[in-house]
Amino acid sequence: MGFQSIVHGRIVIENKHEEAREIIINLGNEDWMFRTEMFGLGISEYSYYEDPVITFGATYKQIEYHWKEFIITFESILKQLHFDTAKIQLETEILGTYNFFWKSKRNSTVKENFDEKDKMIETELWFFGFGNRDRWGLLESELLPSEIFKIDHFKYPVED
Repeated sequence: MGFQSIVHGRIVIENKHEEAREIIINLGNEDWMFRTEMFGLGISEYSYYEDPVITFGATYKQIEYHWKEFIITFESILKQLHFDTAKIQLETEILGTYNFFWKSKRNSTVKENFDEKDKMIETELWFFGFGNRDRWGLLESELLPSEIFKIDHFKYPVED
């Protein structure tokens, strides 16, 4: 047996939507962690306001104990996409709910948006943050220590 975890989220595509759809389609359905069939590829014709959104979601057996591998795999997908922001929510049966956020650095003005209070971790490619954040990555409430994912010694940025 085990406990169920639910992971769901979205990736806002900045441009090259068709390329993004192709990347997701090429994931295939062989991997247990990320499969094409768990993604909603967004509207194929231009009928959205600004940026298309690719959504995803799946249930897992205690994915929180494989979270480092999950994030490494997710970030390898993000590296291939021209995205603006991405969010993941991890809901666990017994350990609580955690939120994760990425803001691409492709936009040269992005650094100006974050203050110390936003508690973003800067990497070469993006900014990363824990906690409940708005569409642009600003914290919506003070980040509590319990909102930072620490299971199995998880530390960001993750390393292979």
